Amino acid sequence: MRVYGYARVSTQEQAEEFDALNQQIARLKTAGATEVFIDIESGRNDGRKQYNELLKLAQQNQVDEIIITRVDRLGRSVITIHKAIEIFVKHNVNLRVLDAPVDPNSPFGWFSINQMSGLAEFESRLLSQRVKQGNEYFRQQLKFCVPPFGYAKDKNHRLTPNKNIHEKSDKTYFELAKIIIDLTLEMRSLKDVCNYIYTAYEVVFTVAGLRDWVKNLALQGHTAYFIKKKKGINREPIINFNTHEALISAATVDAIQHKLSANRKYRSSAKSTRGDYPLAGLIKCTHCEAGMYRNFSRHKTRTEYMRCVNYNKPGKYHCENSKCARLREIIAKTIAALCENAPKLIHHLENQSATTLVVNTKEIENLTNELSVLRGLRSSNRDIIQAIAKIEVTINTLSTPVRIVDRNAFENAKRKIAIASQATFWESLDDSELRSALTEFVEKIEVDSSGTITPTFKLPLSLSSMRP
Repeated sequence: MRVYGYARVSTQEQAEEFDALNQQIARLKTAGATEVFIDIESGRNDGRKQYNELLKLAQQNQVDEIIITRVDRLGRSVITIHKAIEIFVKHNVNLRVLDAPVDPNSPFGWFSINQMSGLAEFESRLLSQRVKQGNEYFRQQLKFCVPPFGYAKDKNHRLTPNKNIHEKSDKTYFELAKIIIDLTLEMRSLKDVCNYIYTAYEVVFTVAGLRDWVKNLALQGHTAYFIKKKKGINREPIINFNTHEALISAATVDAIQHKLSANRKYRSSAKSTRGDYPLAGLIKCTHCEAGMYRNFSRHKTRTEYMRCVNYNKPGKYHCENSKCARLREIIAKTIAALCENAPKLIHHLENQSATTLVVNTKEIENLTNELSVLRGLRSSNRDIIQAIAKIEVTINTLSTPVRIVDRNAFENAKRKIAIASQATFWESLDDSELRSALTEFVEKIEVDSSGTITPTFKLPLSLSSMRP
């Protein structure tokens, strides 16, 4: 029998500190699960990866039995649990709940599961309400979760200047924060500031992190909540003014805003073409797997070249790949490799352009119903177990494979690959057409420190529309 288990905890802390996850896994394997699907996510999240993978297997009739410790492991919503139960019943999957054995196929079992799922959602809503009340009290007390650089938390979790000594500079963190503010106003760009403070003080800031830090209202002496908008949460910001010692004055705030605006104007314009070039977003660094950005040489030829985005980053973010690969060389080598590998793509296309459909005859349907009844007995009788195995073999034997090919989509994709194998086709395209065409064939291109280019190709997008 194909028996799977499903284990879930809400947080990593539960999994590690309380060993709740390992306990679930051990119980499920002892109960007979050959493989256990695991999620460390809230039960209110229907997008759990392993949970949906298990449902997908059940819908494909690849599961005989699913074992869980409690019903609320499936979810914390009545609707979510009810949908899962419907899938299990429809595809003859036996659900075994270790802490509360029920049969979802029976009316009483269905009623019991709905009661337990309602209780699970009730507990979840109650906990959510308690968390909201706790957070509201936290905000009323003007407490802070993570203090920004230069600040610490006192015994009441309120912000106070960090008077601890920074070893490299022999200054307090609060004093060092003031120095960083001065550097932000003096130096040309935030990137220059990040590089300088890492070299001089071994303080790591990314450009985006430094920009957010200087705009943080905590530096102005205010305690604020809900400043950053989050998806699905639409709350008005709460700002408590003058709750602690300020790092910057109102005049400094205006100077910083002016500096950031000038910096933005220096970096780009309304007619920016930063990502408007062939292979944009597809060129990656082999060493750190990060993207590569386009830059221009200072020579009057304005040669385009690509460099790893992490090369100029300080500390642990730094990548050793200093190669400046010319964009036109990358494009030329990619097209040459595509022309060379076109026959392999067509061969792969032929293998992918067919699928197998199982014809569910009336006889198979009757045998499936009998199999469901026998499994529902949960008997350890040897004859019944052998009968189940025999029916499974018969169903597999009666399944008729049929080869199906979408000829129109196949020929269209094959035609595109044939055209792409001709160098003259690529020579006739301008940059915008070239970008569009390459995106259809190229998945990614890796560039290492020696300049070696390794493209990865994919089949034309038209294949994705093929339906058996």
